[in-house]
Amino acid sequence: MWFLTDPLVTIFLRAFLALLFAGAAYSKLRHQEEFFGVVRNFRLMPEWIAAPFAAVLPWVELAVAVGLLVNPAVPYAAAAAGGLLLLFALAIGINVARGRKAIDCGCFRNGYRQHLSWMLVLRNVVLGGGALVLAGVADITRAATLFDITTGVMAAGVAMTLYLTAGLLGGVANIAKSNGHLY
Repeated sequence: MWFLTDPLVTIFLRAFLALLFAGAAYSKLRHQEEFFGVVRNFRLMPEWIAAPFAAVLPWVELAVAVGLLVNPAVPYAAAAAGGLLLLFALAIGINVARGRKAIDCGCFRNGYRQHLSWMLVLRNVVLGGGALVLAGVADITRAATLFDITTGVMAAGVAMTLYLTAGLLGGVANIAKSNGHLY
């Protein structure tokens, strides 16, 4: 897997994950009460832990996003990102297995509501795996060029736009389906 040591690939992964975690943190910080309700709705922890967890998680996500942009911190931030994404996959998977699919995943606020599904579990496992691979990349094959940085960051921006758009379209489809507009 030689491509994993190419700086263009690692810059893309770093930028995409940083955008993902920064966006998630920002929206959770803007809608703290609503996010606390989402955490409680998962029913995976005692009530007395849910409030501190909901208060601290966005700051941890923001720290991960910043860490992915600072060279010495990248392996640690990527490992933290991978761990968080796999933890989220587990939390979603537990609720899907319980039959609790109609609740919001809590990933982003601002109208970006997603019901729980095995597809969300898979998405988080894939993203978490990518983050863990990034954490383990030790030897880059060559120095990053301005072209690598520009292309990697722009590709991450496009990928994030597609990611959010797909989620929004899926949310619209879920709403239409629950209102009986899709057959």
